[in-house]
Amino acid sequence: MKIGVAGLGLIGGSLALALLTKHQVTGYDVSPQTRDAARAAGLAVSERLEGLLPADAIIVATPLDAVLPTIIALEPLALDAVLVDVASVRARVDAHASDRKANPRIVGMHPMAGRSTHGFAAADPAILAGRPFLIVPTQRSDARAMGIAGDIARDAGGVVTVCSAEEHDRRVAVLSALPLAIAAALSIDADGAGDLAGIAGPGYRDTTRLALTSVDLGRAILTANSPNVVQALSRFREVLDELERAIASGDDRVVAAFLERARSARERLEGR
Repeated sequence: MKIGVAGLGLIGGSLALALLTKHQVTGYDVSPQTRDAARAAGLAVSERLEGLLPADAIIVATPLDAVLPTIIALEPLALDAVLVDVASVRARVDAHASDRKANPRIVGMHPMAGRSTHGFAAADPAILAGRPFLIVPTQRSDARAMGIAGDIARDAGGVVTVCSAEEHDRRVAVLSALPLAIAAALSIDADGAGDLAGIAGPGYRDTTRLALTSVDLGRAILTANSPNVVQALSRFREVLDELERAIASGDDRVVAAFLERARSARERLEGR
């Protein structure tokens, strides 16, 4: 396929590099420095967004706030191209795509992958290998569009899971936004505990790693999906309250039962 990638940050750059061996890939980024870095890495790069067309598919991998404006900019030019966006929150794109009479076809494709560093310098196809790719149909998705999104995901090394926009946003509130919020809160809470840099072990460092997420990305993750994030935070607060009561009771058996539930849940996540 002929594939354009709009946005060559961590995810867009990783996708472009992962697809390069199987497809004709052209990238674009608003940053001249990023375009130069992508060229140096062997990618064909356009100086203009519209230069990605014609194509079979355009992957919109811009920062979250720019996804919908980029889709709108591409729509008059897309013709038969499928717009495949990687937005980590689906509600805005889903609402925009609700006009079934409009063109072009739009499909969500959210790779559940990432790292704390960002930008094309951090792009690495390995972060996509074996990761779930959430394929999210819109009212402008047809069988061909869904097939193209699935093929792209698999060719990038991903494992395809199809879900609705509503289900997607409920899940990522727990999987992405809640861990970010917890890491941020824990980092702030410990800030008054004195100098921790010299004594912090891997448990604290791993737990707070997501606090290193760029401020713009973190803000978008938390606020663009705010109803689901607020609900996830409320549920988490209830669980913390339960743990606090268990500890305050002084009953080791109650604390052990809580920890056993947590261990069992984590083992299920690992497929044990």
